[in-house]
Amino acid sequence: MAKRMLQQILVPLDGSREAESVLPYLRDLAPRFNSRVYLLGVGIGSKTRRLNRLLEDYISRTVLSLRGDNIKAEPVVLYGIAADKILDFVVQKEVDLIIMATHGRSGITRWWMGSVAEKVISETPAAVLLVHSRRHKKTETAGKLQFLNRILAPLDGSDIGQAALPYIETLATEARALVSLLQIVSPSGTVEASLLGGPDWRRFVKAMRDAGEDYLKGVAEKFNKKGIKAEYEVVSGDPADKIVKYAEDNKVSLIAMSTHGRTGLARWVLGSVADKVLHGATMPILLVRSPKMIVPRPKV
Repeated sequence: MAKRMLQQILVPLDGSREAESVLPYLRDLAPRFNSRVYLLGVGIGSKTRRLNRLLEDYISRTVLSLRGDNIKAEPVVLYGIAADKILDFVVQKEVDLIIMATHGRSGITRWWMGSVAEKVISETPAAVLLVHSRRHKKTETAGKLQFLNRILAPLDGSDIGQAALPYIETLATEARALVSLLQIVSPSGTVEASLLGGPDWRRFVKAMRDAGEDYLKGVAEKFNKKGIKAEYEVVSGDPADKIVKYAEDNKVSLIAMSTHGRTGLARWVLGSVADKVLHGATMPILLVRSPKMIVPRPKV
């Protein structure tokens, strides 16, 4: 997969140390792909407001810091409704990747709260890398954090669910990362049926696991042929819990998942499951929307 996939990176910042949690990851990622980076701040009200002038100065200083590391960074400050301005900019500049910080269990930091985050994640055609925030020291955000060691790819067997695979291929090739493929067998009525414990139920679960292993084996072989080391596993249970547990137990450094339009992550990863993964996992999460689910946003 061509490196062109990650040539344009957008990083929304609000001036907080928590939002700056993305910068060490950006410093690792951008040089690998010679990416052009846009640091975006969204002001409110008049440009002459003191708060907006401070935001502009902050964005400019951060750009200069990144340029000192030979990263091609540009400052951008827009005014208006944050989500709309960000989405319009993504279309205008044909952004490949958005990197933004989340804020623990309380959602997206500052103006990324609630509807802003939801709108951006659900409507953007670009991939989104979410990094859990913490209040870093300036010396920490000025450093580089290598995070492409082991990539977890939860798959559900659908075409839409494979949307993240090209990004995984690109990242794993560049960083020589190990790819872990995971499928969770979670048929409807699991609890009720398992209580019965009959032979028909056991055969059904086995058939699902066998099908999952055949599918993942095929995906792993495609990676291996391209020089990417890949492993696979099929597990049973609650999808979100199993994804988070697998990531923690196996020291995964990045979870890469496909998204499904406005409804969240593909197929079984919907609603509360997506929320549980986003807030339960401590490592960065890459969300990629399937091209089949993207409604083009008109250029402004």
